Amino acid sequence: MGIIKRSLKDTSVRFQGDRPTLLIRGKNRYVVKEVVEQWDVRGTWWGAERHRRYVTVRTDRGTFEVARDMKTGRWSLAGIHD
Repeated sequence: MGIIKRSLKDTSVRFQGDRPTLLIRGKNRYVVKEVVEQWDVRGTWWGAERHRRYVTVRTDRGTFEVARDMKTGRWSLAGIHD
């Protein structure tokens, strides 16, 4: 799939049912065309238990990897595929 640029910038993800439909980063909106893959990561980092759900989505303007902190429900941009 190419090179991934890493970033943990805050991102909003909108859903229809359980399918992501829109990524929002600041004033930019990206319509989700396809969910490429998704996976969960669990483990202990810096003494705290973590659980994140990662989703790779293809949008109308690129392919992005987003991560949801399953404890807080907060989404962040984990990477941008070149």
